[in-house]
Amino acid sequence: MTALPSHLELVQGVVLPKPVGAHPVLDFVNTRSEWTTRGPARTEWLTSYDAFLTWNGYVGLLAPATATRPANDSDHLQAVLTFRAGLYDVLAGQATDDTFEAVARVIEEASGRRRLVRSGDHAAWELPEDPALPLYNLALLASELLTGESREYVRSCPSCGWLFLDPRGRRRWCSMATCGNRAKVRAHAARTH
Repeated sequence: MTALPSHLELVQGVVLPKPVGAHPVLDFVNTRSEWTTRGPARTEWLTSYDAFLTWNGYVGLLAPATATRPANDSDHLQAVLTFRAGLYDVLAGQATDDTFEAVARVIEEASGRRRLVRSGDHAAWELPEDPALPLYNLALLASELLTGESREYVRSCPSCGWLFLDPRGRRRWCSMATCGNRAKVRAHAARTH
């Protein structure tokens, strides 16, 4: 078997990109390669609803075994991919009004599904078991990112377009091991030719 590139990992039989965004919502939008072009991605890692569930478990959001399987996986997967594309545009500052509204609708729907439950002496928000639970969970995390202090630190890799948090203002690449090294090699080749 061929070794995987350093930015990928085999998780329960599914090849997934390693988290580099420093936030699960950013790692979610980074499950597609090359956001720098708006055409089809060279690589799509969420190729099935099961792959999406595996990714959720991999980043610690939801164990795949706890998720209810939807009757129509392809419809749910399409909703996930549509939300991801719109969310990317919102986070990258390139969303149209329609795109923003579509993302907001998913977030509002997820917010409306939450229940306040008792947890000992405290209260906690809980989403009911539902085939859309993994998407709703991400939508609620996205709402926190979009409205929180971390939003101002979201940056885009100039090479691939992946998003990451950069609170210290020093990070340039999604990963030095991939995009950073490629850029160094290209710059060196340009200087020596």
